[in-house]
Amino acid sequence: MHVLRYNCTIKPMCNLRRTIPFIAFALLFTLSGCAKFPNTPVTTGKQLVITLQVRGRINPLDPAEPNISRHYFVAIDNENNPNTGPLAALYPPYGGTGWVTSQDALHSVGLTSFIQYDATNPEGYIYGVLPGSFFLNRTSPQPPISYEILDGGSALRFVVDLSQIATATIPTDQIRQININFITTNALPNANDVVESRQIDGLGPSGQDYVTIDTTTDRIYTDTDTDAPNLIPTDPDLDIVSWTVEVQTVNTH
Repeated sequence: MHVLRYNCTIKPMCNLRRTIPFIAFALLFTLSGCAKFPNTPVTTGKQLVITLQVRGRINPLDPAEPNISRHYFVAIDNENNPNTGPLAALYPPYGGTGWVTSQDALHSVGLTSFIQYDATNPEGYIYGVLPGSFFLNRTSPQPPISYEILDGGSALRFVVDLSQIATATIPTDQIRQININFITTNALPNANDVVESRQIDGLGPSGQDYVTIDTTTDRIYTDTDTDAPNLIPTDPDLDIVSWTVEVQTVNTH
């Protein structure tokens, strides 16, 4: 496929019958208190539309191969530094996460948030990365603005508000550029574990590339902007063949 190198400038309230008001109130309070995610994420007016397409299908679980679990990630770094960004973790210690690393994974530099789509994250939840080491300290998950599966099941699309990838260090209004890598894998090994059947894909010939996005200007970035090949896993459901990232301003009035 074509990739962009790291140095490019380029989701009702129940209709309850009136029986016993106290019971109805208690039920409503319980339902509200147990909500795991906000119904409507906050929007700032600036959003990212992120699309990932594979050669086969987006397929977290394979009925024919129950031992196979596939994981699809969008790795994001908002630190306004084009020289540090998320890299596919090809070898032990696998960046601490089993799938991503960076030039300074020890200090969790190079990844500030990520979208994870798999059997345990069926709507592509967003996680923030907190200070620590090897990206192991994370925020609670939150949903994107929206997600959908397209093109007959071969593509994932997420709409993310810029506020959802902000951090305490770099708030929304200070995000000027972000580095993004698309990473897929069938295993998330720990530490130095070796998984012989492990497959992984990411941008660039060794998954060590990422695209740098200018968030200040509305624009669509695609894999066709450059001409560099990427990894080619044998599993078509993990093989990334195209991607797009659109920066768009949304009228919230």
